[in-house]
Amino acid sequence: MKKDIAVVFDFNGTCIFDKKYHNKAWQIYIEELTLKPVSDKDVSVWISGKTPKDILEHFLGYELSASMLEQFSEEKERVYRSLIAKDDVPLAPGLESFLNFLLLAQIPRTIASTADLENMSMYFERYNLDRWFRWEYIINASGGLNPKPHPDMYLAAISKLGFTADKIVVFEDSVQGVEAAYSAGVRHIIAVTGDSWNTNLITMDGVYAQIKDYTELNPDNF
Repeated sequence: MKKDIAVVFDFNGTCIFDKKYHNKAWQIYIEELTLKPVSDKDVSVWISGKTPKDILEHFLGYELSASMLEQFSEEKERVYRSLIAKDDVPLAPGLESFLNFLLLAQIPRTIASTADLENMSMYFERYNLDRWFRWEYIINASGGLNPKPHPDMYLAAISKLGFTADKIVVFEDSVQGVEAAYSAGVRHIIAVTGDSWNTNLITMDGVYAQIKDYTELNPDNF
């Protein structure tokens, strides 16, 4: 791996494979909110891969204001955190070894995630992320930046690292995330598909490699 690069990770679906916990949290929360059952088919069609706005407005049947969306989304995140706390969700396979490699090679790195502040704080404590990342460099959804697919989060991460976009390698698992990184000028994006139904990210602009998890990654090939 070249030492004149820096690495930015998305987190959910990229560093941990937690999609089923988010889906289950939405299922539980929507049932509490509407007092109606949410089937596994509903989860597949109306929850998995959808934005909080799309999910809530579908099941509630009306348009939400920004403040209502924020409130409902945070209540769902509390359900998600309770589910995560009950289970031993590991880092993505091979990620710890890769992060140790980056650390020893002195490759700068950070996270640009749509996770909120409470979730990111939980991840830092649960996975001892301060072994590899500086908290003050982390970009999360609580920073007031436009969310992905807007480029703002990646632009902020690139600025924190002090590199130009052409020297950045991004790991992403979503269409919106890839679009955000590409719009920020990143042209070296690696798609991580181990927690996603979407295996077509390799066809998107800026994506030059696709891995299921980090056990498939050879740092020497960067």
